[in-house]
Amino acid sequence: MPTNMDVKIIEQPILPPRHKNSHKGTFGTAVLICGSYGMAGAAVLAGKAALRSGLGIAKIILPDKIYDIVARQIPEAVFVPLKTSIDGTLCCEDIPKICEHVKSADSLLFGCGSGISHDNAEILKALIENAKCPFIIDADGINLLSQNIDIIKQTEADIILTPHPGEMSRLTGKSIAEIETDRIKTARAFTDKYGAVTVLKGAETVVATRNDTYINTIGNAGMATGGSGDTLSGILAAFLAREEDIDLAVTAAVWVHSAAGDAAAKRLSQTSMLPSDMIDELPCLFKKLEG
Repeated sequence: MPTNMDVKIIEQPILPPRHKNSHKGTFGTAVLICGSYGMAGAAVLAGKAALRSGLGIAKIILPDKIYDIVARQIPEAVFVPLKTSIDGTLCCEDIPKICEHVKSADSLLFGCGSGISHDNAEILKALIENAKCPFIIDADGINLLSQNIDIIKQTEADIILTPHPGEMSRLTGKSIAEIETDRIKTARAFTDKYGAVTVLKGAETVVATRNDTYINTIGNAGMATGGSGDTLSGILAAFLAREEDIDLAVTAAVWVHSAAGDAAAKRLSQTSMLPSDMIDELPCLFKKLEG
């Protein structure tokens, strides 16, 4: 860790009480644009994680060919199934419909299992231009963004990027070895240049916001498996939908994700735990955080 940089340790969050007169709108609406043909599980994990993290309404926009798979596993979500492209993704002809649903969002998530296609590149561009709420871009969204990174300077939304080192390499042009040599400096420099919140995932995840730089010291190697990032993105969508303080929402979500990972590892082992097991740990974890 660089000695000339003030870095804060992410600490256990304090959850405010849920008041008796609350309703689903109190805890926000997140619009999740996730999943593609062959990658339905990403939408399932992100949606379940968001709802298990106290979200009021999860609205999932997805290709109609995977609607049945996802809807059977998340009956609590609201679904917007749209035409599936030849690539198995959403179609850019539905951009007006997608942007209309985004108008009511308190947070927005794009990219978990969404696929790489021309259609999705156009959809991402339109979302960046139109979004007003906190906007998480993950996975395939990051890979698409790396082809035209400067477009994130054209948005009114708070952008939150959640790259692993390989995705960070594509965003910055640096090698993975360079990034891993100084993860804090890499995340900080990227945020300073583009204005986005950077959540550089990996051992000791680094969070660089406009205000501060944070490091997460919990979590374990059992979380290094496909779907773990989708789970984090869902938790982020829930926290950002109801918390105005971006720093607080992002750091709390990162901590909760890692704490759930540690609980799953304790129960099942690092070798056998799955991202779905981490979601299963969220109720007990939140019960403890609620006191």
